[in-house]
Amino acid sequence: MSNQPIQAVEDYTDAFLGTLWVFLFMGFWVIAAAFGYLWVVATAYGLHRFFRWIGNFTST
Repeated sequence: MSNQPIQAVEDYTDAFLGTLWVFLFMGFWVIAAAFGYLWVVATAYGLHRFFRWIGNFTST
């Protein structure tokens, strides 16, 4: 065991908070992109069904 005196450790709080902010920012962008993609798919499917419904009236 070493007999050196105990010293203070470096403060990494700012680096941790900066990295946490970057991870949260990227995470929120991923969530927004995923739900945006689902919204586009749902809207496209709804429009497709709507136009097919309209097509049934015009073809008869």
